[in-house]
Amino acid sequence: MEERQKYTKAIVDVQKQKNEWRKKGWTIPDLRGGKQVWYELVIKLVKLLETEEECDLNTVLDTGGLVNAQTWRVYAPFLKGIGFAYNHAGKLVLSDKGRLFAERPTKKELADLIQDRIRLFGEMLDVINEVPVTVEEADKKICKKYGLNWNNLSNTRKRMDWLEVLGLIQAIGNRKWEVTESGKDALKRWYIVSPEILELEDSDMDEIEITEPPVEIAVLLQKLREIPEMHKKRCTYNIWVPSPNRIENLRIIIQFALHRVSRKELFEFIENEFELKLSSVESMLPFLKASGLIEEVGRNIYIATAAAQAWIETGNDLDFIRILHVHMRFVGEILLYADNDIVRNNIYRIGKNYRMNNEKIRWIIGFLLEAGLLEEPQYLHLKTTKMGKVFVETLPLEKIDQHNIPEENVEEKEEVFNEGASKLDAISKRLCMSAVDPGMEGKLPGRAFEEAISDIYSYMGFKAEHIGGSGDTDVVLKWKENDDTLVAIVDGKSKSNAQVSHGDISDIALDTHKEKNNADYVAIIGPGFSGDTIKNFAIKKEYALITDKQLIEIANASKELGLSLREMALMFKSPDGFSQLEEIILSKRRELDIISEIIRQFCNEQEVLKSLSPRDLFLLLRNSNVSPSLEELISGFNTLSNDQIGILKKVNKNNIPENVQYILCDEKKTINRMRALANAIEKGLE
Repeated sequence: MEERQKYTKAIVDVQKQKNEWRKKGWTIPDLRGGKQVWYELVIKLVKLLETEEECDLNTVLDTGGLVNAQTWRVYAPFLKGIGFAYNHAGKLVLSDKGRLFAERPTKKELADLIQDRIRLFGEMLDVINEVPVTVEEADKKICKKYGLNWNNLSNTRKRMDWLEVLGLIQAIGNRKWEVTESGKDALKRWYIVSPEILELEDSDMDEIEITEPPVEIAVLLQKLREIPEMHKKRCTYNIWVPSPNRIENLRIIIQFALHRVSRKELFEFIENEFELKLSSVESMLPFLKASGLIEEVGRNIYIATAAAQAWIETGNDLDFIRILHVHMRFVGEILLYADNDIVRNNIYRIGKNYRMNNEKIRWIIGFLLEAGLLEEPQYLHLKTTKMGKVFVETLPLEKIDQHNIPEENVEEKEEVFNEGASKLDAISKRLCMSAVDPGMEGKLPGRAFEEAISDIYSYMGFKAEHIGGSGDTDVVLKWKENDDTLVAIVDGKSKSNAQVSHGDISDIALDTHKEKNNADYVAIIGPGFSGDTIKNFAIKKEYALITDKQLIEIANASKELGLSLREMALMFKSPDGFSQLEEIILSKRRELDIISEIIRQFCNEQEVLKSLSPRDLFLLLRNSNVSPSLEELISGFNTLSNDQIGILKKVNKNNIPENVQYILCDEKKTINRMRALANAIEKGLE
């Protein structure tokens, strides 16, 4: 009897821990001001809310000098994220939890509330309780313990900042932190989720429970289920979201748009929150609309859709995937095809039948990986997780019976690559494998990685020379800009732990190699870079830090978009070269999307309207997901009507560019001519 009671108690405990994990979110919402005022600021905000029945989000509040005056809109994400307030008809209202905290505004109460809402808050405290640690050590321990892939220290640092503010940890010198008596008391009353529980989440599909979607999302899924023709109306538009933690970043953006917000306010928030340029934000807006997350409810006035608002309420990543599946093609379907492990190239081939290109599929795969519905059992492979298999059964899917996809056998062997894979796939695979295997192929440490670096830069069009050995750099790159020959030296760092630290770098050696090769730039390439020290050092020395994954993304973009060497060389410019290159990639993708939309509209409308002008298309597309500006359309018309392409022809003369009328003609002939020209150029380069 006693044994049975113990067993029953253990089962109840496991289920309780699972429920504890599932109900929480990943991100502690940001709070303006330094951490030294956070606690007092929270009390002030809650007290101010308590004195008002409703607070207009645009009202500037008096924080008593704790921070510079801000509107309620600035603090709304934090107050709602912690559960102190909710949105009602565009006003901020104090919740029941907020009222209880107003009565007992103690650090203990606030700590318990954060623990109740945020994953790995108490677990971080538990890690620090094992032995005093630095922030870097805490990050490494929590990531290893819970199988995380955090790309920087921000998630760990934010949790530790709040643990410090609430008196649960304290500094003890040498940058180390230990748990206080208050922290130990908190650990006694908190439910700490063990890593084993997370493993059990996937251990038995019969035990996996998928939370039902909220009504607003369930209605959309049911409509898609009842009207199969709607699958064809799901969009295939480009996707772009700030990295890393893309689902979390989307959650932050949508939370800001829970109430009506102007285009200007929304753009300014995204720019400031993620340190983006305006052009990047403009490229993101069509995706936010196309994916069913925000809608325009007035001229340049936006608000989160009912479904998106429901997602923010639940905080469940699966609800985001549901919304995405309803509005975009080939989302849940990927889980169907990856059921028994599939090579990425095969997923890309299947995706073409859904009118999705490789880049869009990569984005969707990224979302599914973040949501725990897909996993990568080995490089270039994808497999639906057990939770993904249960989840996909709840979705209305679009099945296309035209996939005769040959199986590809990509094995993890030295220098054995999938014969059906492209040259770039083969180079990319070797680069990824050698980045974490210094002795790969039985060669000298790091040699295979250096060779792969040289190969991928050669593929992109740089003149790459692998040197290696002592006394010189690993790879020398050369390219032309105008009449000048520019040079970059590359230092490859293959690390079995996938992290390059400051101690792995010698600035004396790099500077010597730079002078020896008369180089303009220095780049360090590795699987990852640990800690702020190496990053600050690189900024100071103007060295570019590039991961193997980033290099592969640029190589794919060069193939897809025809990037010039001058554009790709921005990756070597520290500290903001990468952001400039990203801007160019976004811009080029949008240009191609607009050109596709111009051609599509001519095919749909020319028979009735006979001819079309940029202004005609501007009116036709202004409420579409693409929403091109008049200037973008004029540029697209000019590109398609120039002598080299000539797929559009002018049929009237007008001094105002937006009113010039065009017709679509010789489209098949133009496509074949351009394809033949490209083939001839490729043949000459072989």
